[in-house]
Amino acid sequence: MEKLSPSDILDFTWDKYQRKVSRLSRPVVIVWALTNACNLKCIHCAAEAGEPARNELSTEEALSAIDNMAEAGTKHLLIAGGEPLVREDIFTLAEYASKKLSVGINTNGFSLNRSAAQRLKDAGVNQVRISLDGAKSKTHNLIRGKGSFERAVEAIETCVSLGFPDVGIEATISLLNYDEMPDMIKLASDLGVGVFEAGDMAPAGRAKKFAHLCLSREQRGEMLKFLAEIQETIPTLIITSELPHIFIVNKSMQNTCIDPYSKEVSLGCGAGIAGLGLTVDGKIVPCPLGLLTEVGDIRRDKLKDTWANSPLLKKLQSRKVSGKCGRCEYKYACGGCRGAAAMAGDPMGEDPGCWYEPALKR
Repeated sequence: MEKLSPSDILDFTWDKYQRKVSRLSRPVVIVWALTNACNLKCIHCAAEAGEPARNELSTEEALSAIDNMAEAGTKHLLIAGGEPLVREDIFTLAEYASKKLSVGINTNGFSLNRSAAQRLKDAGVNQVRISLDGAKSKTHNLIRGKGSFERAVEAIETCVSLGFPDVGIEATISLLNYDEMPDMIKLASDLGVGVFEAGDMAPAGRAKKFAHLCLSREQRGEMLKFLAEIQETIPTLIITSELPHIFIVNKSMQNTCIDPYSKEVSLGCGAGIAGLGLTVDGKIVPCPLGLLTEVGDIRRDKLKDTWANSPLLKKLQSRKVSGKCGRCEYKYACGGCRGAAAMAGDPMGEDPGCWYEPALKR
């Protein structure tokens, strides 16, 4: 087979990207930070979670927000935090949402005992992501707090044994656990989960105090290359990253990465393209991490109208990015992290955290 040139790659992915955006006429995935309350104080927490926020959605407002999502055509709701299990109405909300959407939950696992896990399963939750930031208790507990490793592992084992359709591990990589990645992935495989997803620590929120522990651009690139390489040796485990640059190093994902809920091709940074985030106080944001300007308010606005009319969302969907990202042959397969670009001053600018040097010099 003839090797593709960089310009061929650009044309190829642009065609796939056009087809993707033209078909995503609604926010397929919503990542909802349900509360800022949390029972841990992780050093990398961009939300600085701990106490509930002053203006969090009430149960009634949250139920209305779920209706709003369903009306917009959303297929999957991922409930996050803070720690969503801290909210007393979590099971009510999960059960209500599961009648209209596919529902997942992101949790640190600390309160996810067998009873709570069974209640989530009975409520219709089909996806569970549990945070694990070390292969050893010493590392994980240093990052998240005493006793948290043991609780997380127990929660993973419980969810696997209960037969949730989709159980996975989410890891935040920093200099504290960078060298443990091989052992973390082995542990994930041994625990029987289906997905290991790694991101890296961003210097936001509580992590600003620990910015010296963030990976360099080069280390981020090496992390992603490692994930792509080890994937070939463990076919029973999906090894991926929340970072869009994974599409640069894992070429097979460009052809096979299909959003499981929309059944459509999913490429690169999905902020404002594949879905949206919802903050604890109801703000509609393109990036689930809250790194981009809000585009609406769920208490006031219809999601479907925000999706159709927001100037910022239209910009993001155009992928008319500048700088290094704009001339990169992986512009449409990756697109760079728009949140990182926004933190640097321009949401459509180049991603300052990317190590890759484009082959195209135009």
